[in-house]
Amino acid sequence: MSLLIFAYRKLDIMRQKSDLNYRLMTITQKLNDLQQYAANIADGSVSMSDMMNTPGSMFGRQLMYMNYAHNMAVFGAQQQMSALGPQIQMQMSQMGNPMYQQMYQNWIFRSLYDQQRQIIGKQEQKLLNEQEKQIQAEKAKIETQLKMLDQELESCKEGEKAGIQQFKPEYTA
Repeated sequence: MSLLIFAYRKLDIMRQKSDLNYRLMTITQKLNDLQQYAANIADGSVSMSDMMNTPGSMFGRQLMYMNYAHNMAVFGAQQQMSALGPQIQMQMSQMGNPMYQQMYQNWIFRSLYDQQRQIIGKQEQKLLNEQEKQIQAEKAKIETQLKMLDQELESCKEGEKAGIQQFKPEYTA
């Protein structure tokens, strides 16, 4: 009877291990995709090459990030330009040439835009770091469960051997 219990438990452990290994593989892939996405946006902008190398699972998120980052950076730069308006006007009035005034105004806007993109990039990095920590914790939990199942499987194998020894016929001559 105990021999059947050990055999059944062994099968159950192997099924659990298979399920956990599949989850581990899925989580590892998710982590790799997240890290690739983080590498793509690390410099604050996304190139065509970055888009081509984006994992499929992160493509939508990367598109949303690009749109969000651009729109928020434009909005933030416009807000700051409005706030700095009187100072900029005073500086531009000293420049005489309208072409230089326009170049100066474009330069300031671009600088403010870049600052806003960096701020938004840091926010996204913070989110990514938090997600990575959660995934790493889940991965560690699964790896611990797998180790425990391996130990239990060894115990079952030993119990099964002991059960076999118990029913082994002994011949005397």
